[in-house]
Amino acid sequence: MRYSEIATILVEDAKTQILSIAEVEQALRKMGYEDIVPKNRTIRVMVQIPEGSTQSAFRKQIQNEIFVNMRKMFPKEKISIDNDRKYGTNGAIILANARVTILIKDLGIQGDNSAGVANEIELASLLSSVIQKYGSANITFVDERGKKMSIKNATNVSVAGRDTADRKKADVVLSSKTKNLPISIKKMNAQAWESADTMFGAKAREIILKLRKKGVLDLIKIGERSTKQGPIPVYKLSKEVVIEPTPEESMKVIFGSDLNPEGGIVIQTFKPEHYTQKDNNVTVQCHAVITNKEDIPESHLMVWLLRNDSGRNSSTLGIAGIKPMGVTLTRGIGKKGTKDVILVDQNGNVVKNPNI
Repeated sequence: MRYSEIATILVEDAKTQILSIAEVEQALRKMGYEDIVPKNRTIRVMVQIPEGSTQSAFRKQIQNEIFVNMRKMFPKEKISIDNDRKYGTNGAIILANARVTILIKDLGIQGDNSAGVANEIELASLLSSVIQKYGSANITFVDERGKKMSIKNATNVSVAGRDTADRKKADVVLSSKTKNLPISIKKMNAQAWESADTMFGAKAREIILKLRKKGVLDLIKIGERSTKQGPIPVYKLSKEVVIEPTPEESMKVIFGSDLNPEGGIVIQTFKPEHYTQKDNNVTVQCHAVITNKEDIPESHLMVWLLRNDSGRNSSTLGIAGIKPMGVTLTRGIGKKGTKDVILVDQNGNVVKNPNI
């Protein structure tokens, strides 16, 4: 399915009355933001910073996305962005009539203290405790669609997230005497599949130059940086570029070398209620269980993203200031498909997004 066909926009009817904070919170959830912390007349939207992103730049991007959608959803409301430093680095979204302030705050950059590792260790600890008590465990991961991934008589749980050699993706490996089940764990709000300098850098360069030649994309020089070979220019893109991958590229990025067909991916931000145990039988409820490409939810379809990162200098790409990534579809085109990006097909030809 083409991404231009599934990029949709869902907007509420215009509000004519003064909004309540509950209505604003509900609107944010409809946009896809689940980690919301309301306090008095302030709502904090908590977002996961993708690997390699700067906190400020990513928060600003999310802020702009929320601002645009809020104005569409509530055209009668007076909505603005206030850059007063009292709200923090990126300021705040102000709904003047409703007297509501929206702040974008981060849960942390993906790394030792956030999306992956905390989730991995929590899962591994719980399953290890069952094995320690009973000697083995029968473990089933299941999602709302009924998709399952399981292992019987597991006797060992290892956290493997540090081993990324040869494109390995597993965060946790469950083992029995006859089987290994490698599992990659993604939190609900994780949006990056992987950095892609090596895998996609050369092709990204071709597409950037093609779009620039057509006058669709501008490369804007923002400075220089010193290298062993002398100073080089640093650029930024006039817009982010989202590229449809080939099926082969998508499989490599999502499943790596170790998840298909032996294991798979589970998407969940684990909480105690997601685990059900009866003796040594453990069921883990997930948002999604992915063992093959047909299992991938539309929100998590993989796309290539070219974005600005002034500190990046990929030798494969050869344009300092630009970072190629494999990300989820919602990261690429926005939660509702309304993000202002340049959308192209596998060959770098512009695809019109009907929702922009």
